[in-house]
Amino acid sequence: MSGILLLGRDDVIESRARGHKVPLEHGSSPALPFDKTLITSPGIRVPWDLLPVAWGLLDHWDAAVPLWRYDITAEGLGTTNERQATQAIIRDLRVLLHSYELLFVRCNEAGRALVETWVQEYAEGGEKRLALLRALYIVKPRACVLPTSWLANIRTDSAQTVARGRVRSAATRNTGRPLVKVEVAPGRYVKCRPGDEQKVLEQFRRQVVRK
Repeated sequence: MSGILLLGRDDVIESRARGHKVPLEHGSSPALPFDKTLITSPGIRVPWDLLPVAWGLLDHWDAAVPLWRYDITAEGLGTTNERQATQAIIRDLRVLLHSYELLFVRCNEAGRALVETWVQEYAEGGEKRLALLRALYIVKPRACVLPTSWLANIRTDSAQTVARGRVRSAATRNTGRPLVKVEVAPGRYVKCRPGDEQKVLEQFRRQVVRK
């Protein structure tokens, strides 16, 4: 069964879901209540006409998610510490980000791992797009990246989101804890936040196993 997980209340989405006969459940945190789930939030314009396409993609992919913007990379969001933690996993921040507001996920091993890892990555707060990016690199699901044309009002608010991220970065630049070095392989080091050393080691071990 395919359906929507709505992270909050939204009369418009709920009404349109009934009109399109799409099952809908509410939740406070990302999860996979259906075989194929669209995780979305209040205020998002769901592309109802494209839902059959998305469900079809999940027959072959573990997840499908639109790109957020073509002019912003991971270098431009979050705090300095968040970007450094992200770089420790993905190595190069010159990559585009994804729109977690329209995240289609299949309920299989990789899909469940993606959602669980994403939730863990932003559990302590911070930029959800960077957290999703880290989760995608850690889990390595078969992810179908969709064009930004799948989005609507998400792009409208994106400039404000970037501005807020830069303000947070400036406010915490001098107050964040210094990063520590972790040896993930002989002679190979990465930096992470204090207390995250074991998590980083486990992430790199999983990457090596998958290779």
